[in-house]
Amino acid sequence: MKHKIVVVLVALAAGSGVLTAGENPNFVVGNGLIGYTATTVPPQVRCEGGEPTNAFPPCSAGTRRAFGRAEQQVWMPASLSEPVASLLNGPLTFVVNCNFDAAYRGPCWGTFRWEAAGGAWEGQWVSPVMDLMTYESRISMVGFGSGGALEGKQLKVDGFSNPGDWYITIAARIH
Repeated sequence: MKHKIVVVLVALAAGSGVLTAGENPNFVVGNGLIGYTATTVPPQVRCEGGEPTNAFPPCSAGTRRAFGRAEQQVWMPASLSEPVASLLNGPLTFVVNCNFDAAYRGPCWGTFRWEAAGGAWEGQWVSPVMDLMTYESRISMVGFGSGGALEGKQLKVDGFSNPGDWYITIAARIH
């Protein structure tokens, strides 16, 4: 009986801590959409079992695995909620590296720079799921701010796109 009471008390305490953390004035949270605008540096492509096509898809028929390195893409916020909108309002440049299977699905990772609010966020990102054919993705980003209103702040972004989505839906937390 004592064990059950302890479990209930711990659960209640943890639950109230989550509610308090969600209202923490030290954090700014918001959500929105980011959208692809351009590739400024094409990827260095290696095709296992095929040849690079310099088109889409990036490898010839029969390719078992495709590897892309050092691609640079520019994205822009399409819609962001307050209060994060003013802190994430500029261009977002990704350096992209990916390992794809024959269906062009696999993990990707790299760095990012997000210019906004008189400064920039810089950090790393990872996507355990990226699908070039359907646009499905999952992404997590962690970065640090420098300059302007971003100086000394930390950024955490989690996002996703479902198959067929043109935009990535994000949830951002700034501390």
